[in-house]
Amino acid sequence: MGYLRKSIKEIHEALVSGAVTPEELVREALTKAHDNDDNAFEYICDKEAYDALKDLDSKDKNNLLWGIPFVCKDNFSSKDIPTCGSSNILNGYVPIFDSEVISRLKAAGAILIGKTTLDELAMGGSGTTGHLGTTYNPWDDSHKYQIGGSSCGSAASVAAGIVPFSIGSDTGDSVRKPAGFSALVGIKPTWGRISRF
Repeated sequence: MGYLRKSIKEIHEALVSGAVTPEELVREALTKAHDNDDNAFEYICDKEAYDALKDLDSKDKNNLLWGIPFVCKDNFSSKDIPTCGSSNILNGYVPIFDSEVISRLKAAGAILIGKTTLDELAMGGSGTTGHLGTTYNPWDDSHKYQIGGSSCGSAASVAAGIVPFSIGSDTGDSVRKPAGFSALVGIKPTWGRISRF
């Protein structure tokens, strides 16, 4: 199909025109996530993504993110989805609420297909310290070169063409470094521009 490597605007236009469906995008994204060998995921949201598809209202398809799959760094709270921050300290923790960014993306109709790896508790810049091991750069089949961190899985999943966008967190350079290492654009919003909840 190949839509997941297109821009959000191009995917949106394809969804509005009926050239592709949210179900097709989610199915392709989940298949790619399961096939990925870069250690980009803490948790893949198969059931949750298909449940979210059932709740999509076609009247909302003019929302830019409607029906588009995405992933989120595993330090953002996601209701009823395991969230451990790539640390054995939190292994098995399942939040009872969504963080603000997850709530807003769900409200816009975006579909969460996975929680991504990071340096443990977002403390690191290499993508090598998560409890599941090193996250690899998708551009390097030899798995010798770093993706950078701490938002390593978020960058790897976009670079691998699994999703067209992802959410990370950036205190020092935790989004921008892995984005730079994988030929992507990573944005750190101005302080106060988005909710920190």
